[in-house]
Amino acid sequence: MAKAIVVYRSHSGVTRRYGEAIAAYLDSKGMAAQVVSVGECDMATLADADYLLLGCWTSGLFVVRQHPDEPWLAFVRDMPALTGPRPKVALFTTYKLRTGSQFPKMRAALAGKTAAPELELKSRDGRVSSADEAALEQFLS
Repeated sequence: MAKAIVVYRSHSGVTRRYGEAIAAYLDSKGMAAQVVSVGECDMATLADADYLLLGCWTSGLFVVRQHPDEPWLAFVRDMPALTGPRPKVALFTTYKLRTGSQFPKMRAALAGKTAAPELELKSRDGRVSSADEAALEQFLS
């Protein structure tokens, strides 16, 4: 059975709910999906994952200077290098108005730590949309 780890950093709970919804979708596809916050993640488990989904709420002003917050960045700095073909990596975020530079800054923080992320998901309300489901299907194939 394929294994996925969904690691999130949430400010108000929306990103946590989105991570849980993503994991529930992965579970429905026969995958063993674990959801954990950046503060509770056991770094040793990351190397055993087939899929790694990393999420953070969009910090910054409503329309400019979007970025991942410091606890998420600290998690990435402390994360071991996972540069092989596995795990496949995806990013996700929640936002109020725009994601702006959130994904490019998440990608930059991950440079040299993981393979290039193959998927970016975003949600305003923490729900997995039908477009998200289709993107996840392609990511899993």
